[in-house]
Amino acid sequence: MTRLAPAPPTRVGDVVDAHCHLFAIAIFEEYVAAHPEGAPRFREALKERKFGRRGESIPDMPAEEMAAWYARRLADAGIAKALIVSVVPDSEYTRRFIGAANGHIHALCNLDPRDPGAPALLEREMAAGFRGVKLLPVNRCFRLSDPACRPLFEKAAELGAPMIVHYGVTVDPGGDLRYADPIDLSPVARDFPEVTFVVAHFGAGYLDQVLKVAYQCPNVAIDSSGTNNWMDSMAVPMTLAQVFERSITALGPERVLFGTDSGTTGPYRSWIAYQQRETLRGLGLLEGDLDLVLRGNAVRIFDLDRPGGEQA
Repeated sequence: MTRLAPAPPTRVGDVVDAHCHLFAIAIFEEYVAAHPEGAPRFREALKERKFGRRGESIPDMPAEEMAAWYARRLADAGIAKALIVSVVPDSEYTRRFIGAANGHIHALCNLDPRDPGAPALLEREMAAGFRGVKLLPVNRCFRLSDPACRPLFEKAAELGAPMIVHYGVTVDPGGDLRYADPIDLSPVARDFPEVTFVVAHFGAGYLDQVLKVAYQCPNVAIDSSGTNNWMDSMAVPMTLAQVFERSITALGPERVLFGTDSGTTGPYRSWIAYQQRETLRGLGLLEGDLDLVLRGNAVRIFDLDRPGGEQA
């Protein structure tokens, strides 16, 4: 297969999706092999070769073929670059994928911040071309404020590794809302100002808490990814326009990132991209501020215009 040509730097007017997923049979196989006594959700998905609430088929193709396929679907949707947020630690398939993607698609690695080996794994993953870390405290049931996590944050500060963190509600049946409150991020973001923390999905039902933490800590940002149907569970009705307006007013346009939460078990979520772009335009943002949200912030925070597979 012909290797993808290097991705050119993005330009004003381009759109970068800062929160996507990569699901493949090989990734599920890696996770199940690493958890021989557990991982029932991934084990069942691998058996059925389907994943998610809709039971969509998991693609099965080599990493190099997957990279070319993914790049085509992004281009067809008008997306210049994307950032994959990994949910499986230490994935050789994902390493091969980002190498083959050649800067069109980047990735964040996944790990358990409590693991004593997490700092060393992060260093290896950053050297392999990953652009930072995705953490899942509500899904994996840990608190970032746990002292056991501090060595990871020290290493992240040393390496300049930004993070996306999923707080709030989740469709994961194993999720635990005791770990969902972004207020837990406050002492971590305070103590590690060199690390940028992007809270996914507008905080997924915890927008108020995210905005308060971001008021205290200028290294806290937010992304817009997903259907944002958490709004349906709010006691006080909210619209997407109100959520964007509150976020941009509180954090400034420099700390809000666009994303769709698209995966590979279904089509790219073009309808979410359209909805969010039209909502942002309806707010009457200056063109420069609109570009920050749709492109510039993701490129700056995650260094997405550096060629793929190269260490800074």
